[in-house]
Amino acid sequence: MKDTLKLMKALSDEIRLRIINLLFHSDLYVCEVVDILKLPQSTVSRHLTVMRNANIVEDTKSGSWIKYSIVKNNSYRSIIRNIIEKELFEDEKCKRDVSNLKERLKDQRGCKGKC
Repeated sequence: MKDTLKLMKALSDEIRLRIINLLFHSDLYVCEVVDILKLPQSTVSRHLTVMRNANIVEDTKSGSWIKYSIVKNNSYRSIIRNIIEKELFEDEKCKRDVSNLKERLKDQRGCKGKC
């Protein structure tokens, strides 16, 4: 029950849902999430930490960069996807986020010259 409560608390924030929505489209570096959402790095990192502690996302370190992805072998993955996909597909902020994501990834990956 403790894990379920941690998961539900982690999903109960708009910024975290927006980040999860992006991560279902692509694994992302922290600086890419910052750039796409136009939020401070400290805010994005704090939300990613909450989601990592709830076992929603996992991180991979590459030098000084950290890339985040949705945990692949998590029993909650499909439940999360079903919940947020329906809700966020029509949300204007999320549509804009996905559009920003596509533009950002078309330009270049990582933080060189962008962050």
